[in-house]
Amino acid sequence: MNERDRKRLLFAALLLLLLLLALLVRCTRKPVAVAPVSHPPATTPAPAEPVKKEAAPSTPPADEVLTAATLQAPPEINAGATFQVSWTGPDNKGDYVTIVPAGAPDAVFASYEETREGPTLALVAPVEPGEHEVRYVTAHSRTVLGRAPVRVVAVGATLDAANEIELGKALRVAWTGPDEPGDYITLVPAGTPDDQYRNYTNTEKGSPLEILVPPEAGDFELRYATGQGHKVLARRSVRVIAPELSLDAPGSAIAGTTIQVAWRGPDNSGDYITVVARETPEGQYGNYTTTDKGSPLELLIPIGEGDFELRYMTGQASKVLARRAIRIEAAKITLSAPEEVAAGSDVSIEWKGPDNPGDWITIVARSAPDGQYGDYKLTSDGSTLVVKAPTSAGDAEIRYMTGQGNQLLARRPIRVVP
Repeated sequence: MNERDRKRLLFAALLLLLLLLALLVRCTRKPVAVAPVSHPPATTPAPAEPVKKEAAPSTPPADEVLTAATLQAPPEINAGATFQVSWTGPDNKGDYVTIVPAGAPDAVFASYEETREGPTLALVAPVEPGEHEVRYVTAHSRTVLGRAPVRVVAVGATLDAANEIELGKALRVAWTGPDEPGDYITLVPAGTPDDQYRNYTNTEKGSPLEILVPPEAGDFELRYATGQGHKVLARRSVRVIAPELSLDAPGSAIAGTTIQVAWRGPDNSGDYITVVARETPEGQYGNYTTTDKGSPLELLIPIGEGDFELRYMTGQASKVLARRAIRIEAAKITLSAPEEVAAGSDVSIEWKGPDNPGDWITIVARSAPDGQYGDYKLTSDGSTLVVKAPTSAGDAEIRYMTGQGNQLLARRPIRVVP
């Protein structure tokens, strides 16, 4: 073996030895522990009613400081009131100060402000009286670093209003109460659950204020309710009564004519009298006139035939307060003209009919849809009209059309010749 071969053999042996040593070290090394990935909850609690469930705390990040915090708050506050809290603490990102019932789990929160808003924060007291606690809470681990006891004191309210009022009117209410943001006074049917409301006015409008009475008679309750949680602080019974109601009109009318209707009713804003087919659902309307036009008022009868109803309707919620049956009869119409005319010629037409505003007479091809027209004249121009015949020869029709809805009331055939 020459010198060159010996060097190659020595190099290969050294390389093999190094590989064996590396393998030995790898097999005897202890595994490195890897920290589990932590998914902390959101850093900002959701602004809502107090959360009843306790969130499981997550592993705090390495930079979350858990030093003690201090809190200064009034020992006693009114339910629903806004109050000031001063604090000191680590001020981690997302840390917050909240007020909760005494003994609530650490992760529970209600009204809160983040500490980034400054060393003095404004919180809203719960509407439920009792022992509570102001807390400094860290955002990530939900650790409570400071506590201060607070007693929430019940507040009252008073309501002064008429014992009885007519439906649809404005009820004047004098009141006393906390007047916190969102507080309101409402009028609801007796027995309505406390967290529900109907017509209402916010207390920020001052005292006295007005509430629109619903358009229905019966026993109602006036309530002072808080904007936070809809807690009723005061209530008062109010009787809503219906006024004298009546409709006086002819028992029948010709379609398209105008009739007079004498009425009695509340005459509240937007109230109206309408005429509809008898089977029309309540809340729907046809031709109408508002009651602010006085009594009697004029009402346009629709184009139709059969059993109809006059109805007194409220402007608020379109409720029917009174009704009266009326029979609508078709108008009697005659059309007299030559049986045959030259294309494009003047045609003299004598007619008899209702002559309602906007009624007109036209001549069109017999195949033309009812709403189409050619040359025409208004019936208000006289009982004999001159209308040009179509320029195309063929079967045509003379048609009496209404101004109300352009409906066809009568037709007569006429032959157009070249």
